[in-house]
Amino acid sequence: MNFESKLDSLREEIITSLCSINEFPDNLLPHIVFVEETEKSLSNGNTFYCDYNLLKIFPDKTCILENQGTGEEDKRFMNEINIDSLLEVWNFYKKLSGKNEERDVTELLKQMELIATNLITTQYITDFKIHDTVFIHDSKAEIPFVWFVYHSRTHIYALNNKNEIKNFIEKMNYFEKYTNSEFCLYKYDGNNLFPVFHKVLKKWAEEELSKYSF
Repeated sequence: MNFESKLDSLREEIITSLCSINEFPDNLLPHIVFVEETEKSLSNGNTFYCDYNLLKIFPDKTCILENQGTGEEDKRFMNEINIDSLLEVWNFYKKLSGKNEERDVTELLKQMELIATNLITTQYITDFKIHDTVFIHDSKAEIPFVWFVYHSRTHIYALNNKNEIKNFIEKMNYFEKYTNSEFCLYKYDGNNLFPVFHKVLKKWAEEELSKYSF
């Protein structure tokens, strides 16, 4: 199964779970979600993300969305909602209903890998200080780490382990010397996930590594 298939599978799993909820907790809805729209007035048909209020969810995998700008309500399919938003709604539901399950770093990586693929394939920039930080908190991620995203792959390097820090520095050195590939770096400090310039993060990692005695 390729990354796109995994992403579709995860989206369908989340939608099925949300549409199977018998009783929605207070404060779950309305919830801000993002939907990819096409600008029909433009000849090139550019797409963009528009924010809506998710008002209702139905068992037939449809929902009611409210346009934040006009207040107009419309019945739409759940699969039109961006997967980041679906995941946020699902995690918020678990938090409100007391169904949070602790995930280890491996499971966290699998989830973030799909999000990373979605970011790259749709060229959509997530507000990491809101959406993914909520996901990380709900995932019980307590260890600071670096999230390294490139092409359709991603890695997590724990920042409290000298071998992980060393591996991260080696990866940065390799990319700087041998590739022209674009990549993104995000640092999670235990509270927020935010983008970081690679030279800044590499310098910090080298300073941290120097504190260890090998």
